[in-house]
Amino acid sequence: MEKIELEKQGRILSGFYEGYFVKLHDDSDVTGGYCIYLVNDLNAPTDGGDYWVEDMAELTSFVESSEWTIEWLE
Repeated sequence: MEKIELEKQGRILSGFYEGYFVKLHDDSDVTGGYCIYLVNDLNAPTDGGDYWVEDMAELTSFVESSEWTIEWLE
């Protein structure tokens, strides 16, 4: 299973959205859940989207079902 890293950007090396960048955001103070942000380029994105999940279990399931390998960026 891919390690869940919150509040960091990472490049998706394999799986759904391969080549895109992802950020997993704890939005529990506002929406009670987690946001998943996706963009094709960090500096000048032209494609992307976002998802919302209710809790950490659903976030973990989302990442697992996407079959992601992520290179986390500093």
